[in-house]
Amino acid sequence: MIITINEKILKTVYKKRENWSHKGNFGKILVIGGSYKYTGSPALVGLSALRAGADSVKIIAPKRSADVCANVSPELITIPYEKDLLDLNAMEIVRTELNWASVLTIGNGIGTGEEQRSFVNTLVSENRKPIVIDADGIKLLNKELLNDSMIITPNTYEFNLLFSTSIGSDISERIRIVSEKARDFNTNILLKGHIDIISNGKDTFINKANSVYMTKAGTGDTLTGILAGLIGQKNKIIDAACAAAFINGYTGRSIAKIKREALSPLDIINNLYSTIVKWR
Repeated sequence: MIITINEKILKTVYKKRENWSHKGNFGKILVIGGSYKYTGSPALVGLSALRAGADSVKIIAPKRSADVCANVSPELITIPYEKDLLDLNAMEIVRTELNWASVLTIGNGIGTGEEQRSFVNTLVSENRKPIVIDADGIKLLNKELLNDSMIITPNTYEFNLLFSTSIGSDISERIRIVSEKARDFNTNILLKGHIDIISNGKDTFINKANSVYMTKAGTGDTLTGILAGLIGQKNKIIDAACAAAFINGYTGRSIAKIKREALSPLDIINNLYSTIVKWR
């Protein structure tokens, strides 16, 4: 059975907080990405995670990107890597932060060179924390490393590249293939599109709360951040994925009714609260 996600999913992922909760109980998110060219992508991920309810965010990025992220908001803790691109030597920094993190994200703005491929696959093979893999990280990933503590969030191109397939726009076909790949690789997939398809190989969901104006660069980064933020609040990956798709899409659609082509990923970040407060 294919289940259509609606606002009720927010009541699943947002639970009452105990009075004596403290910093760190609701997610410490380690964002790994960025490059000399794609400087702001990790900031969009980090801010989205915070607005979705995570307690703290650290960003590991090449120096230029880390500096840009630090200037975006004082909420973001940035750890600069003194090169233009992340490579295997950056694993030394990553390893020092893994114990701190409850959730990782990797891939946003990282680049697609062979050194980045080695970095991504080494990190994924060593990591034992829940991890969201997006964007360039999917393009570089060895699919044999997929497992049930991960979720990938590909667009159609990234999905086809990773799985050496050709998935079109037919919804029934997309549902079938996503479900099959999630089951075959024992992993979680959120295939982005006009209608999002989410599956862990056992249960499959669709999200229709999107807008044609969400083609803007950065709206995938916001989805990654929201998803990581919800996993950090001790939600199951599949529940977090369903909720993140709905929150990102519903917020974007609501803004697009007013701004249309002027929609920005920062608009989504700054208005996440309205969706969460309305439906939680």
